[in-house]
Amino acid sequence: MQHIDRELRNHSYPNCSRIALHFEVSSKSIQRDIDFMRDMLHAPIEYDPGKKGYFYRKSWTFEPSSFLNRQEVEALAATSRVLAQYQGTPFYEEVSRAIEKLMQYLPVSCNGNGLFDIYSFDNPVPAFSVDQEYFTLIEQAVRNRWKVAMTYKSLSVQTVNERIVHPYRLHYDQAGGTWYLIGYCEYRKTVRTFAVGRILRLIHTEEHFTILESFSVDQYLGKAFQQTVGPASYDITVRFTPYQSQWIRERRWHPSQKIQEHEDGSLTLSLSVGALDAVKRWIMHYGAQAEVLEPKELRDMVRMEVKEMGEVYGRDDHNNGMQIETL
Repeated sequence: MQHIDRELRNHSYPNCSRIALHFEVSSKSIQRDIDFMRDMLHAPIEYDPGKKGYFYRKSWTFEPSSFLNRQEVEALAATSRVLAQYQGTPFYEEVSRAIEKLMQYLPVSCNGNGLFDIYSFDNPVPAFSVDQEYFTLIEQAVRNRWKVAMTYKSLSVQTVNERIVHPYRLHYDQAGGTWYLIGYCEYRKTVRTFAVGRILRLIHTEEHFTILESFSVDQYLGKAFQQTVGPASYDITVRFTPYQSQWIRERRWHPSQKIQEHEDGSLTLSLSVGALDAVKRWIMHYGAQAEVLEPKELRDMVRMEVKEMGEVYGRDDHNNGMQIETL
């Protein structure tokens, strides 16, 4: 549209075919642009049959900023700063470049500072540094449905092994500031979640894959708890003391959650998730302020953890359990 405006102001009498040839697009695309300028932006564009081209019947200025009001312009300017949490990934670079291109046509005074006098955004520190080369390779593999071969460090079992993975989706966990790869693992014969920061080596293979028909990313993440998905789904019930309940009810911990309030101010939180170990770690965060009621497996896991903690902290000499090196 800027090019069309320039041609019209120069009295070049452009037509759809000539402009389409310049941009290597169809004439219909150019016609839609001209119609938009005329109908939505009220540009005084008319067609001259004799010169077989368009012209302005009166003076008019094309203002790209007219697409957005001031509040929308400020929001667009602020977006680049909100996206800082994705820095180091192709996603961030692509979106930042797009915003910069848009901003150069908008009023200089609308720089987004007005919003930051009102709002403050917390940009979490990434839990893992993201290797941009690997991130780009994964993005390409997801787009083209290429299998990837990777060396992965698993923290849960403290091993490093080779995997062939069908990459389905790159997923960002905002709470933890971590990027994950969701995909079918040929080694485990199921869909798994991999922290991108724990990938030690990654290459494309020459093989293509087909996404499982039964796979739904929403359903998969719906079974996850803190980005961990287990082999089965469990109905979990946890009772929180009146004191801790004040904060529990303020947040949404999982899409499946249900809260039952009690007269003494305590509450019972129910979830349906497939990751008992992740829930156990979360429960331990609250100490005696939380009690697992169901399932028995989770209650036993917490009981065992408490027992082992009692053995650690029950020692008279805190140096007995570990070697402490002094400098």
